[in-house]
Amino acid sequence: MPESADPIAVLSVSAPRRYFAAGVQAALGLVLILVAAQLPAPTPIGVFVLLIFGGLALWASITMFRATQRAIILSRDALIDSEGEVIALLTDISSVDSGFFAFKPSNGFLLRLSAPAPRRWVPGVWWRMGTRVGIGGATNGKAARDMANIITILLQDPGAGLPPAQDRPPQ
Repeated sequence: MPESADPIAVLSVSAPRRYFAAGVQAALGLVLILVAAQLPAPTPIGVFVLLIFGGLALWASITMFRATQRAIILSRDALIDSEGEVIALLTDISSVDSGFFAFKPSNGFLLRLSAPAPRRWVPGVWWRMGTRVGIGGATNGKAARDMANIITILLQDPGAGLPPAQDRPPQ
């Protein structure tokens, strides 16, 4: 865990977004299972494939609903989630990309790291693959852009006009 865990910005998923994202995923799973149950059955292999994908979609909806309880916390030292997992240290971030053509999550941004990190995926919140970290998905787009801008400022100037952590009023 980084030394300074004093939050500069917090990115979380609102309850309506959580329910909507998980609900759409669950609806897909239910539709696939209902199509497989309809008579006449297309083929036994087709029914099996539809049931498998329907079950995977239901599993993904439960996983996403649980994962979107997490928030992303930006401190002076690192980007961590509310479970305490370090997403990326600020010293390891080489650039921030929130452009239109960036390979990033919707309503989010992409971080490029200086060294590869272990793969990790928290559906609807963040993912990490090699030297890329995607932040966003079910998050609020404006809050994600604000966090991306703050990270860009901190990378350019680590002091960035922010008062020392002990001088800032509690949030």
